[in-house]
Amino acid sequence: MCIEFDVRECLKPAIRDSKFKQSAVAAACGFTTQQLSDIINGRRRLDANELIKICRVINITPDQLLAYGEKSKEVG
Repeated sequence: MCIEFDVRECLKPAIRDSKFKQSAVAAACGFTTQQLSDIINGRRRLDANELIKICRVINITPDQLLAYGEKSKEVG
């Protein structure tokens, strides 16, 4: 059984809950604001190293980030 899931969908609510602005997260990760926006909106791929950087900046674990996907499934 394969479950389709895109971790990028979890980034926007996680960043919002972190109280950081997307521009601050982007700068801390070495992205431009546009690059982070493209990742969040599914227009740019996200590799594992970039995912870890974002998680560290917003002070959550990758598991906590993935929980945002579970929350959206419960609502939707």
